[in-house]
Amino acid sequence: MIAKSEEKLFNFGFVTLNFFVLFSFCNLAVFYSFYNFLATLPIPKQWHGILIGLISASALILRPFIISRLTVRNAIRGVIIGIVLIVISLLSYSHANTLLPMFLLRIMHGVAYVTLMSSAITMLMIFIPAKKSGQGFAIISVMTLLPYAVIPLILESSYAANIHMTNVYSFTAFFMIPPLFLLIPLSKHLKSHVSGNSKIADKLPKGSLWLNIKQPKILCLLGANGLLFAVFSLIFFFLKTFCAESGFGNPGIFFTIFTGVMIGIRVLLGPMFDKFNKAPMTIISFIILAVGLFLLRSVESTFRFYSAAVIYGIGVGAAAPLMNGMMFNISSPVYRGLNTNLMMEMIDLGFFLGPAICGFALSTGFSQANIISVCIGAIVMAAFLMIPMIKENYIKEGK
Repeated sequence: MIAKSEEKLFNFGFVTLNFFVLFSFCNLAVFYSFYNFLATLPIPKQWHGILIGLISASALILRPFIISRLTVRNAIRGVIIGIVLIVISLLSYSHANTLLPMFLLRIMHGVAYVTLMSSAITMLMIFIPAKKSGQGFAIISVMTLLPYAVIPLILESSYAANIHMTNVYSFTAFFMIPPLFLLIPLSKHLKSHVSGNSKIADKLPKGSLWLNIKQPKILCLLGANGLLFAVFSLIFFFLKTFCAESGFGNPGIFFTIFTGVMIGIRVLLGPMFDKFNKAPMTIISFIILAVGLFLLRSVESTFRFYSAAVIYGIGVGAAAPLMNGMMFNISSPVYRGLNTNLMMEMIDLGFFLGPAICGFALSTGFSQANIISVCIGAIVMAAFLMIPMIKENYIKEGK
């Protein structure tokens, strides 16, 4: 039974846990205009970027402690704790009006997010067949980024209807409750899947985290992933500000186009990600992404603005699942959950550094063009980090 389950990608565990990933990222994407919301509160402007990134900073600090103790057998409890804390956090934004309460609330929200995501990702790894890792991570990454396409467009409509952001956050809290009902069948399915499976460890070997980080191939992938999501988070949180500066385009429509393209790339080309060497394809994806950023850097028309969304979507759409697929393939089965969570750790690092650096840059007078130029440089660095992976991936996959 296990062998057949492992050959099928769209099994019950994989589909259910992808819903948890989707709901988890809806909980983040709803803060699309958090920078503008903070501007309405008596909080100094230099703190805005830090507060935006504080969820990810909290996750960044806490995740190493969680993933070193987290296994498939105790991950269900982590999901429950994470969802409950997320609901409490979202309902608390209407009461955090000054710097200290908001600072503490963002930390608690970060703890909730990392607990839920780390637990879900750990369980997901046992439901992905090794020969379908590229396709599997293409689907997972669609779930992580789909909210960033749909929610900004919805929020732009809510602004027009004068709906206060704290009401939006409260509504999102109730939206997080239904996934709890999936835990009962998931728990039963998980027990039947891991029963008698000797490859699933009760506890990771001591020092697993540091042994993985020391490997150059792991470092290359982690570094490139961190740079990618630092750029992605910066564009996501500050595109509305950039649009106000340039006077071109609707950021909600931009993200809808971007994610539509991204989903198309991952759904249509996902199976091909497993047929070729992933490292060269990732480098090409980074080059395409850099071109999209270059168009965004010097927007001269609405057409160019939305063209940038298409090209940017192609680059991000391919790069993220390819890197996650590489990490999955070069990791031994016992370390796949750990290493995939380390990739999530780099996403959190990117989501902290991107907004924090951009918020500081804007407060000191940096222009949109200068900031996006730095983003292009970061993507070029990520492409160079993939060069050593070409040989590594060839040896591992024979492609």
